[in-house]
Amino acid sequence: MPKTLLSDRQRHSHVVHEIAAPTQRLPKEFVHLHRTDAVLLTNWCTLGSGRYAVSARWPAGGIFGDSVQLLLAQTIRQSCLLIGHAELSVPLSHQTLMEWMDFQVSSDFYDPKNKPGNLFVLLTFRPNNPRSLRVELSILSEGRLVAESLLDFSWIAPGAYRRLRGVHAEVPWGEAVVPPPVAAHTVGRTHEREVVLAPTGVAGRWELRMDVSNPALYDHRVDHVPGLALIEAAYQAAHAFTGPGHAPVRVMSTFDSYVEFDAPCLIDTVLVPATDESTVRVEVTGTQNGERTFSVTMDCRR
Repeated sequence: MPKTLLSDRQRHSHVVHEIAAPTQRLPKEFVHLHRTDAVLLTNWCTLGSGRYAVSARWPAGGIFGDSVQLLLAQTIRQSCLLIGHAELSVPLSHQTLMEWMDFQVSSDFYDPKNKPGNLFVLLTFRPNNPRSLRVELSILSEGRLVAESLLDFSWIAPGAYRRLRGVHAEVPWGEAVVPPPVAAHTVGRTHEREVVLAPTGVAGRWELRMDVSNPALYDHRVDHVPGLALIEAAYQAAHAFTGPGHAPVRVMSTFDSYVEFDAPCLIDTVLVPATDESTVRVEVTGTQNGERTFSVTMDCRR
């Protein structure tokens, strides 16, 4: 765990009491969401010198269901966006880009008996350049460290973003044909509507289902497949590949380019040598138009 965050835990224990009570209304615009019930954060405060604390509440059920993976990724995403906009003057009109994200979670955190109602997130922000930040993040449940993350994100002005996206800046929404899903239980999900993978007939390969009717992954209209949907695809592919009982304890994600709505994206999964005998390492790669778009490596408990 980063020393700065350990220090924050020891020196700023009073923060838990300061932000335990939720704000009257945490602006959902700060976390780029349209649905109020998708906002997991409840309050925040500054600790000084680039350090911040955020409180979060995981609801029972809701649009994210009981998926620890989705709730954890959303908590990390929302915490970074909140502090970026509320404290670091990142304009709401700008597009934010996640370049890579590495996070790990304690294996017992997947036990339903340990599912928390309230969490506290400690973050340290360091500038990479004027439009990019490195974030160190720790998540605490009842004072116990349950997850930590390291990630880079940047932002881009609207005009520059339109030029970058070109013909993909305006895309038809919800018009793509969504192929039938694989069986939900094979990818660790309960309902067909949660499944983001379609069969291809090739072992270890699936097609990404770009189902914009899934509110957990597509809260509002966007011009490309969100990174959260890609991480979810990697989770489901790893589950299908390894079988049940192999929850991921470390996830390393790299995003090379946008995944577009106008062409199939193939999801390939292979086993690679693990550095720890207690885990099995799965590498999941997304490919579109013959080019790699993202890669997610997961260390899953044996």
